[in-house]
Amino acid sequence: MPEQPDIVPLSEQHIPALIALFEQSVRQRGPEHYSEAQVEQWALGAHHPGFVSQLREHHGWVLEQAGAVLGFVTLSDDGHLSLLYVSPDHQRQGLGGLLLATALSQAARLGIETLTTEASAFSYGLFLRYGFELTGLESVERGGVGFIRYRLHWRLPS
Repeated sequence: MPEQPDIVPLSEQHIPALIALFEQSVRQRGPEHYSEAQVEQWALGAHHPGFVSQLREHHGWVLEQAGAVLGFVTLSDDGHLSLLYVSPDHQRQGLGGLLLATALSQAARLGIETLTTEASAFSYGLFLRYGFELTGLESVERGGVGFIRYRLHWRLPS
């Protein structure tokens, strides 16, 4: 029987694996929803200095199983959920939901009452299933390539 996955706090030792997971996920699953140019620009984000800064400076949790990283999520002190990624080999198995549920429960523990995020076409449905509400659409540009993202928010139940 396979070992159950564990959610652990994100640490410096995880960062190389998270960079690789992010890029692999975007490159392997991106073409399902995005053009070749969009996938390329999105994947290059793994090598932007701001990506590693987010991993280091935000609260983060990593899903591990038998020493392998399956996914991760990050949450800033002001409630912005900026990164939620699952390995392309482990998507559509409920792991994204497990990571999102972890971020929501940790937000409550940290006293964060409202979360915001910008979802891709991939994660939009997941966020809606967990009670996020659409605030609006957002157009962004990366390397001269345009993207549409879904701006969402979630409030801690009273």
